[in-house]
Amino acid sequence: MSFHTAYLVLGTNLGNRYKNLSNARLEINEIPRTRIIKKSKIFKSKAYGPVKQPFFFNLALEVETKLLPLELLDQFQQIEKKLKRNKNSHMKPRTIDIDIVFFDNEKINTSKLKIPHYDWQNRDFFIKPLKEINCQAEEFKNFRFA
Repeated sequence: MSFHTAYLVLGTNLGNRYKNLSNARLEINEIPRTRIIKKSKIFKSKAYGPVKQPFFFNLALEVETKLLPLELLDQFQQIEKKLKRNKNSHMKPRTIDIDIVFFDNEKINTSKLKIPHYDWQNRDFFIKPLKEINCQAEEFKNFRFA
């Protein structure tokens, strides 16, 4: 079984943001048959969406994994839960958010997972860190940067 390449963006805007990102990276490194290849620097960004909330710290990771997309998502959701992300925190402040932006060049559109990540092209906090780690996903390489 060969490795897949996934591009992730992590975000946090509650508590010790540096520690939250560090803990998430440590947990991701513990996922079986998965390892971090590249990491961006931390970017500070305004919250995205309708809810007024504190600024975020974001970073991008390139990971190699032998897991399938839904298996990887399950692992990330377990990490988010372990790091005390509130269950109903979508578009609200949170300790950690781990998004799969790209997975190989797959397109997935289910109620549980959308790849490429929904609206990635309009999210600077995805684009800047992914650009820094030289994201090689086909859709990203073909994206016209403003």
